[in-house]
Amino acid sequence: MQGRPSPPTTPGVGRARRRVGSRWATVTLDAGVAAAAALTSVGALFSAEEAGSRAPDAVAVVLLVTAAASLLLRRHRPRTALFGTIGLTLSYLALDYPGGPELPVLMVAFYSVAAAGQRWETVLVVLLFGGGGALYRAFVEREPFLEIALTVALLVLAFLLGDSVSTRRRLRAEVRERLRAAAVEKELEAQSRVSGERVRIAQELHDVLAHTITTMTVHAGVAADLLSDRPEQARNSLATLRACGREAMAELRATIAVLRSGAEGPTREATPGLAQLDPLVRGVEEAGLPVDLEVRGERRDLPAAVELTAYRIVQEALTNVIRHARATRATVCVSVGRSAVEVTVADDGAGRADAPAHRGSGLLGLTERARALGGVLSAGNRPGGGFRVQATLPAPEADR
Repeated sequence: MQGRPSPPTTPGVGRARRRVGSRWATVTLDAGVAAAAALTSVGALFSAEEAGSRAPDAVAVVLLVTAAASLLLRRHRPRTALFGTIGLTLSYLALDYPGGPELPVLMVAFYSVAAAGQRWETVLVVLLFGGGGALYRAFVEREPFLEIALTVALLVLAFLLGDSVSTRRRLRAEVRERLRAAAVEKELEAQSRVSGERVRIAQELHDVLAHTITTMTVHAGVAADLLSDRPEQARNSLATLRACGREAMAELRATIAVLRSGAEGPTREATPGLAQLDPLVRGVEEAGLPVDLEVRGERRDLPAAVELTAYRIVQEALTNVIRHARATRATVCVSVGRSAVEVTVADDGAGRADAPAHRGSGLLGLTERARALGGVLSAGNRPGGGFRVQATLPAPEADR
């Protein structure tokens, strides 16, 4: 028979178990260090030989073991452990027990304080305790210089080892913080790219659909009005309506193809440009708005992004004229210079009473397009009546 499968462990329970296991490992390690220091000190006590010193007894053992037991606080309260160890050590030495057995406990205490990052406290204690003890042993007890130097060197070595551990921990913490900050920055950058891509998609879809749908709406209205009285003209409007739908579908597929490809910029084959201004103007005229188109300057290869932006500006401006201006005529002027392309679309309609404060989403999108290329776009009422959209798009001529 197969055994019954054990229930799955939830992530929270697993983390709690790991924390408990880590805590027990830490307690076991600290207890082992304290026990090792106690055994080493007691063993050195009974093997020490110092002329004129007090013979080892239970009091000496209790002082050394208690000093070692204070090392149990070295991880959470290192200074308390250090001062407790020093106090018990001074009591041990004041009772004239042999010097040396207290050294292992002191070294662990000095190391622990330095490893906890309390560098200056440890340096001060080393100077006061070690230096004062060295002077006392040299001038009062007349001990050999080599023994004194060895004791001080061992205490300094313990401090240096602890300080190196503290430095390594601090460096690891800084590296982790930098990695965390880099991950946060990368996430924010990814979110910004996603937001920018959403805006770009929204602009493309708006520019593709707004003009065509407006034109189709106008032709649909004309066909509905003329269907009973002038069926031939209504049929022409319906034919134009169908052609606009096909054109919109073709341009929409091209736009989606560009977005799916992940290209940073538009491609000349997939997106419209200045060469498509004539069909655009014809479609507007078929919708009932006469348009005067003028393209000035030398025709040269322009960046695809510049051509696309110029086309979208004309398209959006003419769409707004059809929808809002109640105009009888519009003019489109595109001037290709040596360093920039200037686009102007004007009409003789009613203008806007709240211009330039009122800017629809289409004009805002065109403004952002122009800014992305380093250009500017302005829109507002004309002094003589009507509305005007004007943009300057940098397009420096390539060196030959």
